[in-house]
Amino acid sequence: MNLMYSCKRVAELLSQRLDEPLGLIDEMRLRLHLSMCGNCSNVAEQIGAVHAASAELLSNGLEPD
Repeated sequence: MNLMYSCKRVAELLSQRLDEPLGLIDEMRLRLHLSMCGNCSNVAEQIGAVHAASAELLSNGLEPD
């Protein structure tokens, strides 16, 4: 069994994690990959920043079109 997820699988999990909590194994394997892959870590930070900014906009009463 390969303990490392591919970058493609990590991108899928980062998106999924925004909608629902990941299982323990998926979360641990995701964190392992992010600790070793700078590109995916950057993507995770960018996704987090966009998510936070959109949540802030929505909390200020702005509604999506």
